[in-house]
Amino acid sequence: MSLIAERLPELLRRDAYPHAASDVRLIETHISWVLLAGQYAYKLRKPVDFGFLDFASGDKRRADCEAEVELNRRLCPDLYLGVVDVVERDGRLFIGGRGRTLEPAVRMRRLADGGMLPALVQRSVADERLMERLAAHLADFHAHAASGPGVDEHASLSATQAKWDENFAQTQGFLGRTLGAAVRDGIRGYVDQFLATHSDLLERRVHEGHIRDGHGDLHAGSVCVMGRKLYLFDCIEFNTSFRCADVAAEVAFLAMDLDHLGRADLSHAFVAAYVRRSHDFELPKLLDFYKCYRAYVRGKVLSFRLNDSALAATEAERIAGEATAYFDLALAYARPLAPPLLLVAMGLPASGKSTLARAMAGRLALVHLSSDIVRKRLAGLRPTAHQDEGFECGLYTRSMSHRTYSALKRHGARWLRRGQSVVIDATCGRPADRGAFRQLARRSGARFVIVLCQADEEVLRARLAARSLDPTRTSDARLELWPALRAGFTPPADVPGVLTVDTTLPVTTVVDHVLREIRADGSARRAA
Repeated sequence: MSLIAERLPELLRRDAYPHAASDVRLIETHISWVLLAGQYAYKLRKPVDFGFLDFASGDKRRADCEAEVELNRRLCPDLYLGVVDVVERDGRLFIGGRGRTLEPAVRMRRLADGGMLPALVQRSVADERLMERLAAHLADFHAHAASGPGVDEHASLSATQAKWDENFAQTQGFLGRTLGAAVRDGIRGYVDQFLATHSDLLERRVHEGHIRDGHGDLHAGSVCVMGRKLYLFDCIEFNTSFRCADVAAEVAFLAMDLDHLGRADLSHAFVAAYVRRSHDFELPKLLDFYKCYRAYVRGKVLSFRLNDSALAATEAERIAGEATAYFDLALAYARPLAPPLLLVAMGLPASGKSTLARAMAGRLALVHLSSDIVRKRLAGLRPTAHQDEGFECGLYTRSMSHRTYSALKRHGARWLRRGQSVVIDATCGRPADRGAFRQLARRSGARFVIVLCQADEEVLRARLAARSLDPTRTSDARLELWPALRAGFTPPADVPGVLTVDTTLPVTTVVDHVLREIRADGSARRAA
């Protein structure tokens, strides 16, 4: 047992650090504690042994800290500063200095929260130019990363099969909790078939030098942008087999997580840029397989956290929901929607349509097209810029709304032609707008589903009032506009088979309901 585990709160003191340490915070994962203190961060291992990693002894934790610094300096030489000790001095805990050594910790420069890729995505400022930079950075790293003996064997056909076998074994205990049996079985069937029919391709990738000692954990939370610098940090150091993989598996990890964040458009841009930079034109053949693998692993790792008996109920519920979302995404890669789906999430402002659209995009790897964002970009504005204008004025004149819906239809058509499913997030308060999307689905041969998001008027008004405090919002709808907004909305009686949902229910409940309808035979209808 680590000597530090029960005394960790002592390190939340400002005077526990050898430097100015305002805003000391603790972040916990299933394998680590991270202390954010001033301009620095300190990462301590938990005394755990999961089989695929072993931090049970102090010597093993120290060796792993040293390996983390060495391996991460390949991509972030100025970020990882070294290994320091947590010590006990005069009965209290300190970072560094004299005293009885208790535990090693990795010392890092602290990264800005606002520069993390998920935060950039949330603020709608991540764009194709950033994807180009990320792809170039990663491709250059892969070009110089170690390959050959000691690396290649970790991506052999037998090693790949073993990793999947381990995944299924380790998630058996989460069936019915975060992973549905039908989801697991669908993924298992896909994996078995892929490995049987693509064995030659997987083995050829090994012989052609596409296996590299890479990052190993390149999800969106491992990417930070600070000015002109890109940091791909927190690589896997504790298990060589997780880090050594086909470059397609590493590209698929970040692409998958962008899908999970509801930005399949950025995912496509990142992959296309990597292929151009690396000239690895065979990579797309493996993309869905490795996306499926990465999504399944993320679901598994999140599920592991639920074994912590000290986890608060609300946090456990959040983690379980996210794990389920990753498992559903893995199934979406195993069983892509065919023909592609055009899903329209519509409703009055504050009805929850954007929340539902983002969640559905993250579960099914849909391209999310938001009328709020498209409207702002047509006007040359940032998505989070706000124009406090009257009803049907400025950005919201009828002519501007017509341009916005025309652009949504045009963007949707481009993605559907590529076989990519789309979710449109828009009020769609006029029959003409709904008719245009129905026509788009018909012409594209896509399946067409409209989901009407509803809530009581009291709830909608409360949401509109609270929204004004959110700096990341893209909508300009305000409480004082409510009477006009409501009067200008025509319910979709003109469209047969509309799926109506109550967004006062938990988001996961609503999403699960819509997913069941889409997956059920005949529920995701072709446009008639």
